[in-house]
Amino acid sequence: MVAVMNVTGPLLPVIAKDFSILVGEAGIVVAAFAVPYGLAQLFCGPIADRVGKLRVIAGSLTLSVIFVVGSGFSQSLTQLVVMRFLSGLSMAGTIPLAMAYIADEVPYESRQLVIGKYINGIIWGSIGGAFFGGIAVEYFEWRQVFFFLGFWCCLLCIFLWRHVQKEILSEEPLAVGPVIRLYASLFREVPSRTAMIAVTLEGFFVFGPMAYFGAYLRQVHHLDYSLIGLTLSAYGVGGLCYVASVNWLVPKLGERGLATSGGLVMGLALFVLAYAPSWWIAFVAFFFAGFGFYLIHNTMQTRATELSIHARGAAMSLWAFMLFFGQGIGVFVFGVLVDDYGYGTLFVVASLGMVSLGLWFQARIKKLSSQIVS
Repeated sequence: MVAVMNVTGPLLPVIAKDFSILVGEAGIVVAAFAVPYGLAQLFCGPIADRVGKLRVIAGSLTLSVIFVVGSGFSQSLTQLVVMRFLSGLSMAGTIPLAMAYIADEVPYESRQLVIGKYINGIIWGSIGGAFFGGIAVEYFEWRQVFFFLGFWCCLLCIFLWRHVQKEILSEEPLAVGPVIRLYASLFREVPSRTAMIAVTLEGFFVFGPMAYFGAYLRQVHHLDYSLIGLTLSAYGVGGLCYVASVNWLVPKLGERGLATSGGLVMGLALFVLAYAPSWWIAFVAFFFAGFGFYLIHNTMQTRATELSIHARGAAMSLWAFMLFFGQGIGVFVFGVLVDDYGYGTLFVVASLGMVSLGLWFQARIKKLSSQIVS
């Protein structure tokens, strides 16, 4: 799923060229996935709490196969945007619900370590999406990327449906009223509202600029697409280093230290990208950006699993909605910055935003611990 989400990053320059538009305008392909993916969270979470998280995950992925493959058959920008929109909509019931499933099974004291290991798979998907996207564009045709991803989604569906029957279902009926009251309470209470604001800002300052990483390497450092894929994969390698060291980092730094360090490391890495004189410096900066991102993101993610103990699927889905809401706005805003002011401005703004977010969030972590919405 992560590969499907991230694969358009290295594809943006060639998509823009193919449809005769600017790179910033091509960013709508990214937003077309992110916005419906976020919106659908509001429905997937409550449904999963009643019919089973694994069942919703398997169903979402099965439906998405149609639209992922359909993206490969797109012959116009409008068709591609529609297919990406439907892909985002259908894939909404995947990653957040997997996090909620882990939270149901693992005590909080061990949860950040377990989620860190789960993130290992997410990172490999991110690396695969970036690397394969670059390789495919260099040696094949960009549409074939989606055929390949659709094939792997189909195989994963088969695996998941074999395990769905083992899940215990809730006997409570699905009702709209309690869900609305839960969502309202999550915004009314200071701890959970802080978590929602933090993840929205993270989506804006991280995933908004991320849509243009591949175009930056193409237009500023003039790399071929295979090297773009390799360079972007450094971001994921940084995340893998986080996973490898998570057993040491969590007890050593604590949640506040992880949040502060994550914001600072990623902010500095983004600032370096604004002035990187060569691609290999950008490669190193992407590595540290990935490492810093997972320092702060995994801390936010673990906190989010405790927002509602009795309706964890709904709470995690709302949290994911805010993340992708921030991304959708970020893709648009940073697309305007790229087209009007260049990549330097994009990275400086994102850098300052992440440093500020890390410092602000660590100062609010104690308040996040003070009250759990249930």
